[in-house]
Amino acid sequence: MKKIFIALIAGSILMMAGCAPKEVGRSYYPSGKLKSEAVVVNGTINGPAVMFYESGAKMSEATYEGGVLNGKSLSYYENGNKKGEANYSFGALSGVSVSWDESGNETGRAIFKDGLISDK
Repeated sequence: MKKIFIALIAGSILMMAGCAPKEVGRSYYPSGKLKSEAVVVNGTINGPAVMFYESGAKMSEATYEGGVLNGKSLSYYENGNKKGEANYSFGALSGVSVSWDESGNETGRAIFKDGLISDK
């Protein structure tokens, strides 16, 4: 789930690489609806980034530092329920990671340290 989330957000937002220093980059669906929005500094995602379903519902939100995930990352089902929550420390999973089904029931939980599953 985490790899898919990273690929989705990075793939959509990297299209904004031509932005001027410290701007909000946006990408759009062919329909013209907003697909993603992120703070871009010198062509690199640096700050909050949000992706949306074509319906307008929030798909995910994360924070980047120098183009790398750093901080809390959340993904959502189109109905608004949380799909997953993870914490990153400069690109590596760190801390508790939780996933839920579309009804809001927890389906998984793991603890990570330096990107690896930990027992503590």
